[in-house]
Amino acid sequence: MRELPRHLVLEDFYIWFNMKDKEEYYATPLYLYNVLRKDTDKENDEEKKKDETRVYLELEKDISKTKLNKKKEVIRQPSTIYIHYAESIGSLLINFLNADFSSFQSAYNTFFYAYGFELIKEYTPYIYSKTDECITDVEFMKMLEDIYNTSLDDLLEWQDNFKKCVDFVYNLNGNEELKEYNTYSKFVAYTIKHNELYTYSQDVEVILDNYINIHNHHHNESIEYLIKGIEDKNPNLELHNVYTSTKLRSICFTILDQLVRQENLSIKTCQICGRYFIPTFRQNEIYCDLKNVDGTPTCRDKGASETYKKSLKSNPALLLYRRTYQQKVMTVYRNKENKQLKKDFDKWKKEAQEKIKLFKKGKLDEDTLYNWMIENK
Repeated sequence: MRELPRHLVLEDFYIWFNMKDKEEYYATPLYLYNVLRKDTDKENDEEKKKDETRVYLELEKDISKTKLNKKKEVIRQPSTIYIHYAESIGSLLINFLNADFSSFQSAYNTFFYAYGFELIKEYTPYIYSKTDECITDVEFMKMLEDIYNTSLDDLLEWQDNFKKCVDFVYNLNGNEELKEYNTYSKFVAYTIKHNELYTYSQDVEVILDNYINIHNHHHNESIEYLIKGIEDKNPNLELHNVYTSTKLRSICFTILDQLVRQENLSIKTCQICGRYFIPTFRQNEIYCDLKNVDGTPTCRDKGASETYKKSLKSNPALLLYRRTYQQKVMTVYRNKENKQLKKDFDKWKKEAQEKIKLFKKGKLDEDTLYNWMIENK
């Protein structure tokens, strides 16, 4: 499903999934939030770059920087927009597990900035009885804080329950119990047996997709193209049911239920920051690439840097390469007019990196690499 059907546009939350591209799409009313749009950074994916039916989000840095109009009064009528938001699969659940609910500001900056307060609106129904009244931004912000304060105890309880379930299912944080069983079996058993998790499976409506949208977009394609696309599991030719609920716990349960059914998806905890994350490229990843509210480098970047530094310290050949590289770069920089010097540097760099690749593949021993670096300084 490429876009939310027009007849579903109400003040509710909707989510659907694309397992092949490992994405989830959602639509939610966002009243006041300073959500930033970003272009997809997926290389060689022109279709997604041109796709205007979805919006990718950047993490909001600080709600305190939101400009509030103290004088102008407007009617706050929620309405889900046609253009939906796109994120990596499981992002809503991961963001919920990692959310900092210790204050209204941190709760907004780490979770509600993207998903809105729709999924906890059951706790403050009075806000929706005022949708025909004109209020200022300041008054509306006060209402959002009231929602947060009223639902805080429940948010913390749900978060704790989901963390315990995820730790058990994916063998995290020292939990090795029943490790030999698959994630789906463990999840279903845990849901039946533990806590109030089984109640979270309630209050979700499934809106069945149909072939109308697919027909409208692809009926002019050849029959051969359609058959090949279907066999290749082209997500644009598949049905994607939409899940909707007014309860955050139910949406999180739905997402986790989708994840545990996938053998190629797992949840881990980062060895640097301790946050939950879903590996992007390899299942054995140990560092997350989650954005930080303060704008600092991701743990993956930090981990790669630290690993590289350690490898330099433990390997004289690599350390010599790094020192030689820096010296040659500086020499080229100071002699910009010397074209031959730049050519010689490029040639040396290419040969040195090829030697390092052979070393990392085990096709060249450390002594040979070190001797080459010495001879070609």
